[in-house]
Amino acid sequence: MNMESLFRRFMSALLASLLASGLAQGRSADFELTPRETASVDRGETVIRADLDAHERRGTVRAAMWINAPPSVVFHAMTHCSEALEFMPHLRSCQVRSRSVDDSTRLVEHEVDFGWYAPSLNYVFRADLVADRRIAFRQVSGDFKVNEGIWEFEPDASGERTLLRYRVQIDPPGHVPNWLARATFRRELPRMLAGLKQHCEAGQIRSSHANIFPDRLSQ
Repeated sequence: MNMESLFRRFMSALLASLLASGLAQGRSADFELTPRETASVDRGETVIRADLDAHERRGTVRAAMWINAPPSVVFHAMTHCSEALEFMPHLRSCQVRSRSVDDSTRLVEHEVDFGWYAPSLNYVFRADLVADRRIAFRQVSGDFKVNEGIWEFEPDASGERTLLRYRVQIDPPGHVPNWLARATFRRELPRMLAGLKQHCEAGQIRSSHANIFPDRLSQ
């Protein structure tokens, strides 16, 4: 192999590395809360801001809320299939198909089943992870026309709470009826965020009790 070929291979590998790094580090939830939204979040409410088409079936949705648990707890819950199955509505299957050597990138397969009134949805997405800080994702194969976004985890001053910011751009398959697409934004997204919050906070309480009363809990 001559020097020119080696140089080209090196530059290709370098470019691929930079692109992957950009996916993990360059994306942002692009969601600055207004004073009114900040007040709502501080009261323990979940803020959801949607920019959808006329049928409310495709577009961009942003959300934010406080979770009474450190970013590490929230990140762990969202990157382990066994936990995702507990708080994500209609998620019937979750499998990590592959991961990079340093575990900063994963390919994950999901199956979502809405029951008898709609066909199940299958998709594989790439997740670019920055531990305890962000998860950027985008579908690489499957039923959605577009399904990509980012989760960001920002600790408060104590490090014991997490401001969760979320942005997703979504365009569902053509066979998904408009009413079901609308229900996903209006009902299922708030339900999923509430489930995540409850799951993480309950886990944090159990962890705190285990640290305070380790002997009692081991009996």
